[in-house]
Amino acid sequence: MASVTSGVAANRTGASGFGLRLGVGGRKQNGLRWRAGSSSGGSRARAWKRRGAKAAWSKRGLENGAVSRTGLTTIAASAFYDAPSNISGGTELESLARWSTLVRNTPITSQTIDADSFGHEVCASAAAVTSRTLLRILTNPVGLRQFEQQITSALAYVDTSPEQENLRHCTLDKAMVNVASLLVDQVQGRVSIEVDSRSTDNEEQIIQQVLYLSRLFDENRVNKDRILYRIPATYYGIKACKILESEHNISTLMTLVCSFAQFAACVEAKASVVQLYVGRVRDWFRKHPNAVRDVHGPREDSGFVSERDPGVDLVQKCYNFMHKHHPNGSKLMVGDIRSKEDAQAVAGSDFIVLTSKIIKQLDSSPSTQGYNDGLRAVNEYPSEIEAKLTPEMAAASPAFSKQELGSYLSLDEKMFEEALGPSGRELLEISLKRYQDSMDQLEPYFTRIAISNQ
Repeated sequence: MASVTSGVAANRTGASGFGLRLGVGGRKQNGLRWRAGSSSGGSRARAWKRRGAKAAWSKRGLENGAVSRTGLTTIAASAFYDAPSNISGGTELESLARWSTLVRNTPITSQTIDADSFGHEVCASAAAVTSRTLLRILTNPVGLRQFEQQITSALAYVDTSPEQENLRHCTLDKAMVNVASLLVDQVQGRVSIEVDSRSTDNEEQIIQQVLYLSRLFDENRVNKDRILYRIPATYYGIKACKILESEHNISTLMTLVCSFAQFAACVEAKASVVQLYVGRVRDWFRKHPNAVRDVHGPREDSGFVSERDPGVDLVQKCYNFMHKHHPNGSKLMVGDIRSKEDAQAVAGSDFIVLTSKIIKQLDSSPSTQGYNDGLRAVNEYPSEIEAKLTPEMAAASPAFSKQELGSYLSLDEKMFEEALGPSGRELLEISLKRYQDSMDQLEPYFTRIAISNQ
């Protein structure tokens, strides 16, 4: 008997490929032997999703709806019938990836650094090089061994540089650029590099350092489109971002954003990516129960315990503002995700940064995606994870106040800091101090290396 395979191409919204095969062997029914197409498990299922199932007809030329010699109408893919799926059900990770680009946050001080360290079939691969990252490399024998060539070449570069008064600073910049240049070849996405947090109160210094880092990347022959410059969202950092993006066509990632005022100013400055931190905002409000979480609701110090998550609420507000008043501009990245529930709560944001632990939790949790009852299958499946943020939801969200829609870039420094609110100011101060301490710890370490190499 001729074989027939029917299929429907997989799509971004989660529809799986389907297949039903008629062939020799199997159970006999109406004069035909039926054999259901088999699947070797999740790996084959995901392979089918990537390439899509294509309709394949036997060489005998059976056509859609043709009647065989037995009088049985041949079943083929059509708008009226979808064969039962031969693909195993999906996972919550795959369901979440329908709505957001998932970025795997992989420590670069793992045992081996290669494409497999960052790769994942569902998550995008990216990397960040910060002062804290470099400090971990230098204090970790495995990390130091892996990046020894990059650090050694940075020291040699400084030795030939005429700017001897900035020896350690130039060494740090070159070392971070060398490490980032290596990682560009290991990830599919972009690599972000930190701008010295000790200069965040000086707009011109920020701009000059970014231009210097950009020149170092050019010397390493790294495409500028693969690099994002991580700039803390201080008053002067945001102003520097506007100039870098508009006048130098340099992509920035504005970080340490824990307030609406920071986010609105970054979007107004046309930053490429703005990163919010769910866990940090939530932690602050837990430590300050008297603070107002919801201006439209009762205070917690009155005995009311709010179920609202200030971190998730901030992401939602920023997303709605961006899509309602600045569409097709900046991209929203959500970081400091502490659990898979956190990730599900911000489904729909442009990027979600996940740790390997949370990725494994989501990947091991089955969803109803790909489910069928054995009799029929449909192109759209229910899923445990639905988008919490969409442009349509943003359009229907409550209107923003006149003050919220005002220009934050036109404020002076004092007014801008007041607009951050208590949580935004304190979290920015704490985060800056942490990065500044890392830089202070790095400089003498590099000095000792330089002396030992003389």
